[in-house]
Amino acid sequence: MFKKIKKLKKIWETQCLAMRFLTILGFIAFVHTCITIFINGGFSSSSNETIRSVMSSIFGYIFGDQIIPNDNLRDKKFQVLIAGFMSLLSLAVIMLSYWTSIDQTNSTIGEIRNILFSTVGFLISRVKLGNASNENDKNKNEKDKFKCD
Repeated sequence: MFKKIKKLKKIWETQCLAMRFLTILGFIAFVHTCITIFINGGFSSSSNETIRSVMSSIFGYIFGDQIIPNDNLRDKKFQVLIAGFMSLLSLAVIMLSYWTSIDQTNSTIGEIRNILFSTVGFLISRVKLGNASNENDKNKNEKDKFKCD
């Protein structure tokens, strides 16, 4: 367990300072958004909308596929870890809101759903089919081989 924490710390340290701040701000905005689902219900203020917009912008950047190489995202594992963590949290919040009979048409829950869709889509895009179909023809009894980040 301690080795995994060291590995996460090493990945975190490979990110530039701006990326670290963006990640922290994104998580704070996400936690705030999740809390407002259960405390404020359907109440929506301009401050909450601002926080949700900032959250969407930050995670859109983190999960985005940059057209040109971007040194701010030095390690794809960082993106995958953030996406995996955010998808688990988003799914948990959506399930909890459903079980507690929170109005599912609430715009805040919609934002959490959008993050879930984005993170799952990103994770799916990171899984690449490994070997070509020629190898599958040779080894029909073997399982498909996948290469993941």
